[in-house]
Amino acid sequence: MSSAAASPAAPDPGAPDGLEWTYDPCVERPGAAVVAALAVLAMWLLIAAAGFPWLVAVALAAIASAPLAPAFLPAACRVYPDGAERRGPFLRARRAWRDVRRVQDVPVGVLLSPYSARHVLDATRALTLPMPGPRRGDLRARVREAWGRHGGG
Repeated sequence: MSSAAASPAAPDPGAPDGLEWTYDPCVERPGAAVVAALAVLAMWLLIAAAGFPWLVAVALAAIASAPLAPAFLPAACRVYPDGAERRGPFLRARRAWRDVRRVQDVPVGVLLSPYSARHVLDATRALTLPMPGPRRGDLRARVREAWGRHGGG
């Protein structure tokens, strides 16, 4: 037994408060991942062909890629006693349960929204936790349970 597993600070992955999973869109939705990756590549080629200085071109490429990155880059998600988090290769997004007013099922997982009803700003303010297909039902239930116990519901 490792010392990390015996440590009281180490979360139990089986417990709702220590819930962790990864989501790989290339496995779950390979068609959408390929289309998104090709769209990003096309944007990069257009930016490169525009003849911008290299620093401007790199910045524009990063900005242009950001909205499509979740469609082809893997994400690691975790539920904590005080909130939930999604980590990707470049960014981390976290929401405290006190800031979540609605947990809504979406095709890929759950949406944690700061609004109690559907809102136009859900697209930018809400956090989507993508979930692997075979575990999606169980993970949705456990996220709702953690939210209800610690912040809402």
